[in-house]
Amino acid sequence: MSRIIDSHVHCYPAEVIADPVGWGMSRGEAHWVNLVTRGPQGWADPDTLLRAMDTDGVERVVLQAWYWQNPLSVIEQNRWHAEWVQRYPDRFWAMAAVHPDQTDPIEALEQARNWGARGVGEVLPQVQSQQGWQHPGWADILRWTTAVRWPLCLHVTEPVGHDYPGRVVTGLDETVEQLERFPDQRWILAHWGGGLPFFFLNRRVAKAVSNVWYDSAASPLLYDAKVWRVVAGLVGSERILFGSDFPLRLYPRKYGPPGWANLLSELNAEVPDPEALENILWRNSELVFSGC
Repeated sequence: MSRIIDSHVHCYPAEVIADPVGWGMSRGEAHWVNLVTRGPQGWADPDTLLRAMDTDGVERVVLQAWYWQNPLSVIEQNRWHAEWVQRYPDRFWAMAAVHPDQTDPIEALEQARNWGARGVGEVLPQVQSQQGWQHPGWADILRWTTAVRWPLCLHVTEPVGHDYPGRVVTGLDETVEQLERFPDQRWILAHWGGGLPFFFLNRRVAKAVSNVWYDSAASPLLYDAKVWRVVAGLVGSERILFGSDFPLRLYPRKYGPPGWANLLSELNAEVPDPEALENILWRNSELVFSGC
């Protein structure tokens, strides 16, 4: 059986899970509350996450941060991640949360590197600031992450498709502009990059995405299972990171608690080549995250 590294999971402490609405509203996180209290959201604290990993044979996960609206929430989440990666260094890698309105986001990222963070994200500038990408803090952040070769995970939404609570449009043209502006940045575009791989045959896009990886977070909620082999055929299996968005319930009408078994079955059916499968399941994640 192949090793499995999930590059995109979320985890919260028990006090947040006990009252997510109260916790979120007390911190001004209306967007987060809207997303996590409607739809197929599941919940996991570190111990619940570890039990689920052991059940489904997941070796390691990357704890993704959230795109908080309040800079104080960034500090809080980074404190959680610092504690958990120090407690479970063999099972958890973690990304750092960031906000362009922090007093000194670069100093905060330096601190995150000291406690073991391996990148930044998820981020979503259109939610985190009224200025979006035009906030000057993002350029400062990206210059720093580029210099230290940290990956940055960007939440990207498909431009067409079904609507859902909290959906935020993230234009692919604007995404490509940022990729071109920071070509040496190691980018992770979450949720299949909002469909950006489907434009790989466009010459401008192909050039812009030369330093991009795509994660498969929430894939069954967004795309047909054929997306695995279609994207692998377009950009290569070397550019796909296995990500679940755990603890989302990826098949809410068919199966029970959050887990990986059904997503792994889908992947194995669509990508039978052993080399490509290993690239997606763990080899690419080790390349992106372990060298930070």
